[in-house]
Amino acid sequence: MRLLKYFSGFCLLGFISFAAACYISPKIFVKTAYALVKLEFDDLPEISSQSLYALSSDENSDHIIVDVRTLEERQVSIIPGAINETHFERNLSGYQNKKIIVYCTIGYRSGYYTQSLRQKGLDAYNLSAGILGWTHINGRLFNSQGKATKRVHIYSRPWDLALKNYIAVY
Repeated sequence: MRLLKYFSGFCLLGFISFAAACYISPKIFVKTAYALVKLEFDDLPEISSQSLYALSSDENSDHIIVDVRTLEERQVSIIPGAINETHFERNLSGYQNKKIIVYCTIGYRSGYYTQSLRQKGLDAYNLSAGILGWTHINGRLFNSQGKATKRVHIYSRPWDLALKNYIAVY
């Protein structure tokens, strides 16, 4: 019985510590949430936000960024240069030989889309931790009018995991 109390206390302490760490540093929660997403997609290739940032800075890079979020989400903000899934599908032949980076909020929806593109033989990668991960490297975002913004669409208040200088919209 005493062992059970110690074990329960240890688990509770661990949970409280994790919750406090997530509150203090949303980056920990974003990484944990994405780790859970990755369980769904065993061998799916991914690209980090840092790597995408470097790729986007390279003028010789031959890549395309596809945002699979809803219109409502995209109207709040997108990663610079991103196109939506519909535009991508309409012009698929033009992207056959490009590196395709797919993103959503955390990586779940984009994981499924990336998986389907790879099954078609395309060179597709899931953006690890999605647009939330992008905010953690202070990545630029643009609104639907093409102006820089610090607003990012999230699911709901508990998903307010962007850096503190970003404004969550839900």
